[in-house]
Amino acid sequence: MTVFRKQVILSCVIASLLLLGGLLQFARSLQWDAFPADSSYAETEFALGSSEAAAPAEGASLRLLIFSDPADAEGLRVKSNLTAALELAKLPWDEIAAEDIPALSPDPWQVLILMGQKNEALEPAMLQRYVEGGGRLAVMTRYYAPALNGLFGIGENRGFLQGAVQGITTVKPLFPGYPDLPSTNNMFSNSMLDVTLLPGTQVYLTAGGVPLLWTYGYGEGRVVFWNSTSGVQKTGRGLLVHSLGLAAESMVTSQAGIRTLEIDDFPSPAPEATNPLVRQEYGLSTPEFYERIWWADMARFAGRYGWKYTGLMIGNYQNRTASPLPSLLGEDQPQTVRFFGPRLLKLGGELGLHGYNHQSLVTPAEPLPPSLNYVPWPSRSDMIEGLTRLAELAHHYFPEHDLRTYVPPSNVMGREGKEAIAAAVPSVNILASLYFAGSEAGPLEQEFGPDPDNKRFYDYPRITSGYWLDEEAQFFQTDAVANFGLVNHFVHPDDVLDAERSQGRGWSFLSSKFEEWMKQLTESYPYLQPLTVRDSVKKLILYQNSRIETRYEAGRITIRAQDAPLPSVYTLRLPAGRTPDLPPEQGTILSWEPASGLWRIEAKQAALEITLKHGEAAP
Repeated sequence: MTVFRKQVILSCVIASLLLLGGLLQFARSLQWDAFPADSSYAETEFALGSSEAAAPAEGASLRLLIFSDPADAEGLRVKSNLTAALELAKLPWDEIAAEDIPALSPDPWQVLILMGQKNEALEPAMLQRYVEGGGRLAVMTRYYAPALNGLFGIGENRGFLQGAVQGITTVKPLFPGYPDLPSTNNMFSNSMLDVTLLPGTQVYLTAGGVPLLWTYGYGEGRVVFWNSTSGVQKTGRGLLVHSLGLAAESMVTSQAGIRTLEIDDFPSPAPEATNPLVRQEYGLSTPEFYERIWWADMARFAGRYGWKYTGLMIGNYQNRTASPLPSLLGEDQPQTVRFFGPRLLKLGGELGLHGYNHQSLVTPAEPLPPSLNYVPWPSRSDMIEGLTRLAELAHHYFPEHDLRTYVPPSNVMGREGKEAIAAAVPSVNILASLYFAGSEAGPLEQEFGPDPDNKRFYDYPRITSGYWLDEEAQFFQTDAVANFGLVNHFVHPDDVLDAERSQGRGWSFLSSKFEEWMKQLTESYPYLQPLTVRDSVKKLILYQNSRIETRYEAGRITIRAQDAPLPSVYTLRLPAGRTPDLPPEQGTILSWEPASGLWRIEAKQAALEITLKHGEAAP
């Protein structure tokens, strides 16, 4: 072959490669610019059911009577935490004064609940008579009262242990899914009594080998005792609720049946710099990794596990907060919005807002954690300008998509920020920050419900986060499901890029752990409906506004609901040796945690007639 011919062939090869590269780049540009013809959002509709029975159901209502000394600061904190948990579980409760307790008649579906340690107004002999005659008593905080050792199932009481006791170990499970927490975990740090229990006590939980939660039969009645000071913890609300079911003869709680997955900072500008973790594992740039690997896996997860993602858009990562703020529609517009936004919507997802940039919506007069190194916004009007710029970006590419959800950067925002959102993007009516902020100062901690500062907003906080849930996150997730049947999880696309947040693991490892979590979640709680944030809030409000009346008899439990989403899910706790039966047209009942008599009811109708039969005792 002549040199000339070789040169011609080489030139043709080079030209072909350049042409192919140009065609690929052109195709990719078309792909970037391809957004849906219809960017509107179709809200999920929820069927509601109401019992048509005219006559009231027979039987007793559950009565949870809370006593807390007004001077007992710790008891009042426990009361605040417990009552919030009871309302989420749709369990009725009332307060009772010390002078009214002696007149109580023992009843298997009436539980007297003591919140704190200041119970001097209650005579020990009176409490003993009440329980001995068949009354039910729940002590929610370790209560040092040697005169009541026998009532509490304590054989020897050596007073308070020195120092805090950490961790939780399950002896007899209350609800499926709780992992044990080692003594190195400080999620629960208790001041405890050093006790030896009497024969006949049933221990459910321990901490450091010390009994933490137990029951004891006294006469014809029963006592539930928490040897704990963690009744103030949000992370244990589900345990508190279900422990009351150990006191009552039987108890029904309600489940919202919701699971949500939020993707924060998404879509957002992708870092152009090469990430060592991504380069080592895939040999790709960061934008290529997000497009080819990360999103492909996220789309696969959505298809396999039914997720309806909510993505929270961000415009840029600059720290500019003062007007004038550049438009996000210029030459440097986030290309990822045009690529990922349509794909998210195609999966049935929702687009919400995270910020013009990642600077929290606070003014110089409002608190901002110094560790964030953020720049405050000079005024509310500057915030409004930034939020307006972000809304312009969203409406440019998705003109028919109604924006409803806002997540504050780093979960920090002030009242001025809430007012700015209301003014700049009036369609936004959901604020999603943290359910539990821990001891960290600065983050906005929320409850599920109307915002306390601005009633136009509904607060829908995240519960857990990350691609790899440790035992603490698993515990908190399970506890929220136990309390009211809801999962709200949260991930950042760039968690995989950060060596600290990813613990130095690559995406192949993190994605496998993420999918393991999804698989376990859907298998353990198959009734949780995957929804976007806006649809989750819609269903949760319907759940919270529904009215549930439950009546109890020795051989029957009747549930009648009004304006309740159908299908509905309830938990039912029964004493050992009793099994429930439900007509199939009304729903199904599944054994859920047989060791402690827990069942799950999946109701097709608003009126349920549950018959209780004698069966084999739970193992």
